[in-house]
Amino acid sequence: MLRPQQCAAVPTLSKWSMGSSKLTSQVMNDDALDSFITTRQGRKGRRHWPGLNLVLVCVCGIAGGTTDTAKTKADSATTELEKYWQVVRSNPADFTGWTYLLQFVEQENNLTAAREAFDKFFSYYPYCYGYWKKYADMEKKLDSIEKAEETFERGVAAIPLSVDLWIHYINFVKTHFKDEDYYYVKVKNLFERAIESSGQDFRSDRLWDMFVTWEQENKNLKEVTAIYERVLQVPTQLYGHHFEKFQEHVKSHAPKDILSTDEFLALRQQYMESMGKNAGGSGEDGSHMELDDDDGEAPPPGVDDALPPGVDDPSQEKEDTRALKNDNEAKYIRDKVVEKRRTLFKANEEEVGRRWAFEEGIKRPYFHVKPLERSQLKNWRDYLDFEVASGSSARTIILFERCMIACALYEDMWIKYVKYLDKAEPERVNDVFRRACTIHLMRKPNINLAWAAYEEKQGRYDEAVEVLSGIQERIPDLLEATLRRINLERRRGSFDKVEELYKELITKAASDRMATHYACKLARFIAKVRSNVEGAAEALKEALKRDPTNSQIYMQLAELGYQKSPPDEAMVLSAFEMALVGDLSPSEKLTFLQRKLEFLEDFGTDVEKIQETFEEYNKVFKIQATAKKRAAEDDAASGDKKAKTEMNGGDATAVATPAPAAPAPTTATDPSAQYNYAQSWGSYPQAYGYQQQWNTYPATSYYPTH
Repeated sequence: MLRPQQCAAVPTLSKWSMGSSKLTSQVMNDDALDSFITTRQGRKGRRHWPGLNLVLVCVCGIAGGTTDTAKTKADSATTELEKYWQVVRSNPADFTGWTYLLQFVEQENNLTAAREAFDKFFSYYPYCYGYWKKYADMEKKLDSIEKAEETFERGVAAIPLSVDLWIHYINFVKTHFKDEDYYYVKVKNLFERAIESSGQDFRSDRLWDMFVTWEQENKNLKEVTAIYERVLQVPTQLYGHHFEKFQEHVKSHAPKDILSTDEFLALRQQYMESMGKNAGGSGEDGSHMELDDDDGEAPPPGVDDALPPGVDDPSQEKEDTRALKNDNEAKYIRDKVVEKRRTLFKANEEEVGRRWAFEEGIKRPYFHVKPLERSQLKNWRDYLDFEVASGSSARTIILFERCMIACALYEDMWIKYVKYLDKAEPERVNDVFRRACTIHLMRKPNINLAWAAYEEKQGRYDEAVEVLSGIQERIPDLLEATLRRINLERRRGSFDKVEELYKELITKAASDRMATHYACKLARFIAKVRSNVEGAAEALKEALKRDPTNSQIYMQLAELGYQKSPPDEAMVLSAFEMALVGDLSPSEKLTFLQRKLEFLEDFGTDVEKIQETFEEYNKVFKIQATAKKRAAEDDAASGDKKAKTEMNGGDATAVATPAPAAPAPTTATDPSAQYNYAQSWGSYPQAYGYQQQWNTYPATSYYPTH
C-alpha cells in the first residue's frame, strides 16, 4: 500500500478506480477531503468502495505535500483517523462507517488506535465473530500471545454460540502452546468449553469432527468413542456422517482399546454367557464346566504358553482355533456396540427430521445489520414455537440464542425470549434484558420499558429507576419513560419525589399545552393520592399563569369542588367565575355560564343566585345568537356580490347563478332550549366524568410512534 509520503510526490490523482465510480485527475486539499468524507456519511447503505482507504491515505498525503511539507506521517494518519471517527460518532448505527474505521486501523498497525476502535465497535456489535478474530490477530502480531488469548476469551464470552470463533480460538491455542507441558490439558479443556457452549448448534459438525480428530491424534481411542456417544444424541446437519465415522472407528480398533473398562467387560460377559461359559470357566452355580478337547490344559499362571521355554509348538491348530474364538468375540462385541449406538442414531434421526425444514429455511444464521426478509422472520418464529412446544428447555434456549444472533436488532424476538425464560428459567431473564437493552436495542422503548417493569416486579426499585433513567438519557423525548418513572415512585410511596418529577416535567415542557397536561396530572395526584384538594387547586392556578386561555384548567378546578361529598359549592362557583372573567372566547364563556347554571340547579342553595345566573345566560346567549346570525348574513351577501362581479367581469361564458332560496321561516329563539339538561350536556365533554375529561389529552397525542 502507498504511504502518505509516497503519495505526496504525486502531483495529481489520475482516475483512481473505486468500484463503478471514478475520481478524475485532481488534487484534493483538506477542504475537499472533508467534503468527500461528509458525502460518504450521507450515503448510508452503499456498497463498500474497495479503493476508498487507499484513496484517502493518498489524498491526505498529497494535501500534506502541497500545503505543508513539514507535516509528519503520524500527523497525517491521526487526521485521517479522526475523520473516520467523526463518521461513527455522529451516527453509531452506520455499520459501514465502522468497517472503514476498523480497516484503516488495521492497515496502520497502530495498536492503541486499533484497541480503541475495536472496543467501541464491539460495544455496539459484539456478534461480529470475524472482527474478534481480526482483533486477536492484531494483538498477536503487535503485542503478545497472552493479549491475543484474552481477546479470544472476550470474543467467545460475547458470542459463545459461534462455532467459527471457537475453532479459530482452538487452532490458535494448538499453534502457540504446543511446546507447553500442559498443552493437551489446555486444548482438551478448550474443546470441552466449546462443545458445552456451541455443540448443540445444528451446524456444529465441524467442531465435533475437529474434537474427534484431536483425540485420535493423541491415541485416546476411548475418548473418541465417548465423543461419538455424545454427538450421536445431538441433532446436527451431518448426523449420518457421524454415525458412519463411528462405525469405521469401531471396525478399525480392538474393542478393549475403544471401550471403557466397564462396557468392555459387560459385553464380554454377555458373549461368554452366550457361548455357555464365562471367562473363569465356572458356571453361575460355581460348578466347573467341561473344557473342549481343543482347549487342552491351561498353562501355569503367568506363563503365556504351556510348552517349556525354547520348545516350539508342533501344531498351529490350537492357536488358529484360539484366534478364531477371539475374532468371534470381537465381532460379537463390535456388533453390540454398534447396535447400542444405532438406537441413539435412530432416535436422533427422527429429531433431525422434525427440524430439517426449519433449518433449511434459515438462510442467514449470522449477524448482520441488513433487515431480514419476512419469510426468514416467520421461519424463526415458527421454529421457536415448535421447539417451545417440544418441551426441551435446553434445546429451546439454544435455539433462542441462535435466533438472537441473526435477529439481534428485532425487539419482538428479544421480548419473546424473555417471556419464555420468565416461565422456564427466570434466573436468566435479567441477563437477556441486559444484553438486549444495553447493547443491541438501546433506543428501542418497548424492551427497555419491559425491563424496568420486570425489575420493579422483582422489588428492585433502584434497578428499575436506573433502567428508566438510562432510557431518558438515550431517548429524551420518550415521555412514556418519564411517566413510568413518576408512577414507579408513586407505587413505592415516594410521593414527594412524584411531585418533584411532575414539576420538573412541567418546567421542561415543550409547549403550554403539554405543561397544562402535566399540571392536570399533578393536580389529580395531589387530590386523589395525597388527599389534598387545596394543594391540587394551587397546582392548577399555577398552570393558569402559564396557559390562561386553556379552558380545561378551569374545568379541572371546578372538578375538584365537584368531587367532594357533598360538592363544594364555593370552590365550583369560584372556578366558573374565574373562567367567565378570564381570557376565554365568547363561546367558551357561554359554555361555562351554562355549566354554572346547571350546577346551581342541581346543587345550589341560593335560588336568587340561580335566577340571576339564568337571566345572565339568556342575555349572553341572545347576544351571541344575534352576532352569529349577522355574520352568516354578511357571508351570504359577500358571496352574492362575488358571483355578480364574476358575471360582469367580461368572461366569454356567462355564469348561471341560481336564485337564492327563500329564507326559512324564523321563530323567536328561546335560549332556555339550550339550557335543557339532557340535550345540551351531551354536546360537551362531561366535565364531571372522572374518565371522560381526560379524553382531551389522549396518550397518543404526545407519545412518539415507534
